[in-house]
Amino acid sequence: MRRVSRRGMEMKRICWLIVASLLGACTPAPSFTDGAGKQIGLDQLGGKPLLVNYFAPWCAPCLREMPLLAALHREGQIGVLAISFDPASPADLKVLARQYHIAVPLMIPDDEANLPFPRPTVLPTSYLLDREGKLQETLVGELDEQKIAALKARLAAQP
Repeated sequence: MRRVSRRGMEMKRICWLIVASLLGACTPAPSFTDGAGKQIGLDQLGGKPLLVNYFAPWCAPCLREMPLLAALHREGQIGVLAISFDPASPADLKVLARQYHIAVPLMIPDDEANLPFPRPTVLPTSYLLDREGKLQETLVGELDEQKIAALKARLAAQP
């Protein structure tokens, strides 16, 4: 068995970091399918902060916060999209939007393992992504007017 010098170990570590970086750069951008069955990449939603909200129709706080999320989406400074916590098809998304009067885009992640945030264990949970699609903040629990105002103030204070 050969002993590897410190310099050799350091070179080996640097090589692995380079390989890991290259593999990460080759990973496709996360994508979603909307209610019309159209695939939309996370990179297409960039250019402004994005609030990704996980909800379920059986979650009363999730449904209560939907009008506030719709208002935030209409303002246009922050993008908003909602992901059904339960398995859903594009047709199911249309039914959910109509049945519960959801006015934000409903999406299905094409590969949840590829998203820049974990699948939540508590509902409602929202993830704030920056303009580049990187996770900035995790918001657990029902969003109300005060929490949304604080979120907008934090974003306005950023360069």
